[in-house]
Amino acid sequence: MEFSPAEEHEMPDDPVKAAIKRRLWMFGICCFPIALLGCAVALVPLAHFIPPPSPNWSAERISNFYSDHLTGIRIGMIGTMFFTALLLPFYTIVAAEIRAIEGRPAVLSSIQFGAAVVLVMELIVIAMLVLVASFRPDRDAEVIRVLNDFWWFVWTMAIPVYCVQYICIAVAGFMDKRPHPTWPRWAAYLNAWNALLAAGGVLVVFFKTGPFAWNGLIGFWVPILAFGTVTLINAYLLYRRHAYTMQLDEMQTAGMLAGCDRSEPPRRGLAGVQ
Repeated sequence: MEFSPAEEHEMPDDPVKAAIKRRLWMFGICCFPIALLGCAVALVPLAHFIPPPSPNWSAERISNFYSDHLTGIRIGMIGTMFFTALLLPFYTIVAAEIRAIEGRPAVLSSIQFGAAVVLVMELIVIAMLVLVASFRPDRDAEVIRVLNDFWWFVWTMAIPVYCVQYICIAVAGFMDKRPHPTWPRWAAYLNAWNALLAAGGVLVVFFKTGPFAWNGLIGFWVPILAFGTVTLINAYLLYRRHAYTMQLDEMQTAGMLAGCDRSEPPRRGLAGVQ
């Protein structure tokens, strides 16, 4: 018996395949809290990079900082690379949900996921640069300071692709006209504000002290706290959406959808509503 592509697409998943998809979805959502916690441990008690060392420090002080925390920096940066990689499954779920909202062609979701890949690569490169700076603590102090400046600039100058991601999420939220949107309008505005607050990080190139320096309120604390808070909210909203669609799936299986909203068909797999 032969099936057309459309008929094959409509065939329901077998229970094992459906269960795997549900677990993959939940794994992707949980990856961000795990990555956030892991990076916090790596950067605060291990590497001692939070609070950040001042850009106004002398070369000797920067060199001594790396020497004093050498083992913690190395372990912390190795951990950071692994935990940062967990952002990819999470942002894949974000892209899949955006695709479910926008339909085809999947422009927003493609832009968002492409920006996520670039951002994750930049974060991994940052960890590598720190490891290079810590590899030979006996090298000239000016060389270590240059490497330190380099990775802090890469950190703050990753802002453009970061902003693109959250603008895509905001636009998807404004586009979603379903009765139960994944990102309500308040969440769409929150993601837009997150992108705007992060943009202040590019000013660190002009300041070595004050709120716009890379250890200042606008240069570091506001963007990093906004990122953690808003992205945790996004993870919760994705979990809520997943729970809602699972409930619809169960009701459909039980034949109870007659009186329910049919404007939001259950999601099939990671691609979302087709």
